Formats: sequence, C-alpha cells, structure tokens
Amino acid sequence: MKKKNHQSTGNARNMIPIRLNILFGVVILLFTVLIVRLADMQIVNHDFYSNKLATASQKVVTKSSVRGLIYDAKGKPLVENQIQQVVSFTRSNKMTAEEMKQVAKNLLQWVTVSDVSVSDRDKADYYLADQAVYQEVLNKLPKEQRFDADGNYLSESEIYTNAVASLTPEQLNYSDEELKAIELFTQMNAASYFETVNLVTDSLTAEQVALIVANSDQLEGISTTNNWQRSILDTSLSSIIGTVTSEQAGLPAEDADYYLSKGYSANDRVGTAYLEKQYEEVLQGQREKKEINLDRNGNVESIETIQEGQQGNNIKLTIDLAFQDGVNAILKKYFESELSTGSALYSEGVYAVALNPSTGAVLAMSGYSHEKGSSTITEDALGTITSVFTPGSIVKGATISSGWENGVISGNQVQLDEPIYFAGSAPITSWYGASYGSFNIDATQALEYSSNAYMVKIALGLLGQTYSANMYLNDGESLTNAMTKLRSTFAEYGLGAPTGIDLPLESTGFLPDEYSTANFITNAFGQFDNYTPMQMAQYVSTVANKGTRISPHLVEGIYGNTDQGGLGDLIEPVSVKELNQVNISEDEMAILRQGFYQVVNGNGQFNTGSAIGQGASVTISAKTGTAETYTTTPSGEVVTAVNTNVVAYAPSDNPQIAVSVVLPNLTNQSSMTTKTIMREIINLYQSMYPMN
Repeated sequence: MKKKNHQSTGNARNMIPIRLNILFGVVILLFTVLIVRLADMQIVNHDFYSNKLATASQKVVTKSSVRGLIYDAKGKPLVENQIQQVVSFTRSNKMTAEEMKQVAKNLLQWVTVSDVSVSDRDKADYYLADQAVYQEVLNKLPKEQRFDADGNYLSESEIYTNAVASLTPEQLNYSDEELKAIELFTQMNAASYFETVNLVTDSLTAEQVALIVANSDQLEGISTTNNWQRSILDTSLSSIIGTVTSEQAGLPAEDADYYLSKGYSANDRVGTAYLEKQYEEVLQGQREKKEINLDRNGNVESIETIQEGQQGNNIKLTIDLAFQDGVNAILKKYFESELSTGSALYSEGVYAVALNPSTGAVLAMSGYSHEKGSSTITEDALGTITSVFTPGSIVKGATISSGWENGVISGNQVQLDEPIYFAGSAPITSWYGASYGSFNIDATQALEYSSNAYMVKIALGLLGQTYSANMYLNDGESLTNAMTKLRSTFAEYGLGAPTGIDLPLESTGFLPDEYSTANFITNAFGQFDNYTPMQMAQYVSTVANKGTRISPHLVEGIYGNTDQGGLGDLIEPVSVKELNQVNISEDEMAILRQGFYQVVNGNGQFNTGSAIGQGASVTISAKTGTAETYTTTPSGEVVTAVNTNVVAYAPSDNPQIAVSVVLPNLTNQSSMTTKTIMREIINLYQSMYPMN
C-alpha cells in the first residue's frame, strides 16, 4: 500500500509541470495575440484608429452666415436681410435636460414669448427632464416595459418611450406661462452638443438685452446675438423672388437629404421657390466651422476656427426695375381701359415679356391677373411662365417653317388663298372671309395677311394630302405623324417646349394628348395648343435671332460683396446658352423675317399689323394673332371672345428687343389694344436704351 501511495504522489508531482506548461502556453498565446493586435492598430491600420480616436475627442460644429442679396440690373436691391437681436443658446456636452429646463424657466423672466406651439411629446419631455421625476416614473413601469424576456434591460430609448406613454393628461396639464417655458425648453433641447441655435421669442428690447447680459450667471449657454430675417421688398418683381425657410423650419423635408449631402445643417435657411431656390448655392453663405477638442473626461480642451464664415454671394438680374415698372404701367393703363368698356370683364389678365434675342437676357416679365367679373387686377409677373393661352395666328411663322422642314412647300411658294371646304364641316377662311374671292399669295404675304388657307394647305401636306373641295382627311397614324411633325417644329422655336429659363416650375404649355384631325388643322393657325407668354417671346426671339434659340435668363451675373456688405465685383457672368438651331435654311429664314417685316411695314390690302408701326420710334417686325375663344360668365353664360396677341422684335435690321403681348378673352373682337401696347413697350425701351 505504501508503495502504491508513493507512486500516486509521484504522478501528481509529474502533472504540475504539465499544467504549468499549459498555463505558460496560454499566457504566451495571449501576449502574442495582444502584440499582433497592437501591431495592427499602430502599424497596419494606424490611420484608421488615429482617425477614430480623433473622432471620439473632436467635434466640428458649423454656423450659417448671412445670405446674399438679389439686385436689379442697375444695382437696386430687391430683397434685404433685416438684422435683429435675438437670444441664442449653445448646448454643452455636459448640460442635462434638467439644467436646460431651469435655464428656460429663468430666461422667461426677461423675454416674452407669444408664439407657442408645443406638442404632447414636448410636454412629456419637459415633465421628464427632472431626474427625480423620471426615476419615479421608471419605478412605476411594469417589469416588461423595462426588461426583456431574458431579464436584460431594454434600450434607453425603449424605456424612455414607455415612460412617455405612461404619463397621464393630468401630469401634462400646464398653465399658459408654463407652456411658454416648454416652448423655450423644446427649442433648446433640439440642439445637438456644442450647437448654437437662435431661440424664437418676441423682438428684444434694449432693456431685455441688458437684463439677459446682467443675469448671465443664471442662464448657462444663453447669449444675445445679431440674426437676420429675409424680407422681399415691394416691387413689381416680388412674385419671382421666391421664399426662404425660417431657422425653425430648416431644410424642406423633400430636399433635406440633398442639402445634408452638400454640408448643410438641418436648421439652415434655404430658398424654396423661384430665384431664391434656383440660386440657393450662390446665395447661401460660407459656413463658419469650428473644431472642438475634448479631453478624456469630455471637457473642452480647445476650440479652433477651421473655416471663417462668409456672407453669401449676390445675384444681379438682367431686368432694370425702371423698365419693368414702365411696362407694368403700360399694361395696367390699357387693361383698365378695356375693363372700363366691359370688353375685358371676363379676361384672365394681360401679360408681356421682353427679351434680348441675341443673349436671352430677360428685359421685362410683366403681368396682371384678373378675376373674371371683378373690377380689380393684381400684379402677376410669375404668370408669364406659369399661365398658358391660345396663341392664335402668331404661330404661323412656325407653321410655314414646318412646311419647309418637311418638304411640303419650297422657298417663297405661291398658293391659292381660297375658302377651304372639308366634307361635313363649315368652310375655313382667312379673317377677310370669302367675299374677296380666291387669289394667289406667297409665304411672306401669308404672314402679312395672316392667311388661314395657306396654313391649312401646309397642314394637309403634313397629312400627305393635297387640297380638293369636300375632301376627307386622313386620320390614324397619318394624323399622329403629322401632329408630331408640326409640334416638333413648333418646339424648335420654344412653343410647347421648356424655354430653359433659370426659374423652376415653368409651364411647358398645354398640348393635349388626345386630338382629332380638326384639332390638328386648327393648330396650324394657333387654335389648339396653348403656350406661356415666355414661350411666345422665345419664339419671336428665335426669328429675330435668325433661327438660333437662346435660353432666357433672369440673372446677369454672380457678384461678391463690398466691405460694407453691398454689391461687390463681378465673380461670374451668366453665359449665353444656345438650345438649338431651327432646321431651315438661311434663305428660308430670310423669307420668314421678311414676312414679319411686312406685317408691320407692308402695303398689301390685307396687312394685319400696320397699326403697330404707326408712331413707332424704330422699325418693328411682328406677327399678330387673334384666337377665337369662349369664356363663361359667373352666371354660367357662354360668351364669344378673342385672344388678341402680338409678338414682335425691333429694330427690324438689328434686333435688340423681342416682345410678346398676351391679352386673352376680350369681347371686343376688333380691339387694337395689344398692338398699341406692343408699340409703347418698344418705344419705352428705345427711350431708355437707344437702339439706333
């Protein structure tokens, strides 16, 4: 037995080194892993972990700068940034909700808050801001609202959500004064660490500012600062300026992702419409960026400015407000005259667009909208790109162009102007009717006289047909192809196509998908598709520019700032943007321009535009248009009316201005008002900017 025990003891002693060896092996293995890990962190992936450490100890905060301004062509401001003193709050990384709640209560002693809009969730956050209250609410939560099935704590956000849901209406029943404190607290609580936000209060008085400064020891994170509020000045261009969001609204939800990807902050003010939106990234100032360095305990170690804030750049328009106002005065004068006679009682208003045909610069975009049956009108410059109208005969130049483009006519081809009879329908005649019989006219005369018959024969050619009395018209695929060809040519001039103007939300016209052969025929002389006044102006500009279609633009250039914050030096001009060339020859374009010239200056017996040139200070080329329409009175009565439109350019031999005038639904079918308006607009421009 003793021998056996001795052997057992020996075996046990032999086991000790083995265990020690295993232990040492494990230790060595762990050290090896540690060394490999350290090598990975310090050598292989040094940059990654350095950046990660830096991220943990650094935070970059941004602050928006003052927005750039918008000026007219002469440097007159169209908007302003109204500077006002406001209360700002900077949230530290160690400030608790309970501390913010107390600051909000204290601040309410020295500011007034009239605009209060708090939700039930805002009230709940305010109620739970007190740590003791929050703990008491947590203690009353059922176990399953704090722990999962395995007995582990739920996430803090889940527990907090359950705490909010457990609150009763009685617990959230606050007085009006307490609601004001909640409003302030909510704004403060929305700020992220180290972010500075401007609190919405009533306008501060000098006394309130002094009291806030004097009681700063009770107002952690609170200070007063200058802030700006965007204001659109009351001008005839107000409607095209657009709007800017408030700090509280911040980025529009539909564009938030885009702006955030561009480095914007959630509470940045941005343009939401028209010029403010189109030129947002120009007008938005350079953000101030500060790098905040923290020590291991989360205390601020240093603050370094890594990018200075800079006011946004300015934009200067191509429109001289004085000329714009002059055009407005002309439109207003003549529309009110038509109203006084009752002719314009059911008209939608009056509009005019003036462009520089060679550059696309918008010289004026004026308009007045009118509610049917009323005696008042409202400025509506925006209507020049958003409202559509039946153009009438002004499109006939584009119809002739389509005839050339598709081989229906050639050169200054002569055709018989005669009443057009289709099987089963009333005859189509030119405005001078059938009483003058049939006679031959060429393309230039077709424009001068505004012949419907000439245009119908071109339309028939697009259908693959030749006119004969009482004929039937092709439809089906032939009709589709013909309308496609006609509209395609119209689009080359900008009719029914985007003009490319530097404003969002322009209408591209109304071109119905469903149409008949009758609609196609009447479209050839402007009695089906509808276009904006801007499109009509681009059309005549393209003729003036010998077939080159230029995109209209409102902004002349981007400018910096002076030391005083005014309009500085030119940074970048807006370049001319050519969209397309009309697909006809130089000779054919010359014929077209000759036709436009003869409309005003020809001596034919059926000349349609001589009134435009009577008293004109420069030579004008034009095309008139009278579209037969119907309008409904407030009582439901259908009244026959006309759209009286004119497009023109001047001087004829060296065009420097191209204009469209649109006056829809006049009951006086012989009105000469649009012709007078056109002449006065061109004379006004000549008086301000001599063209010869």
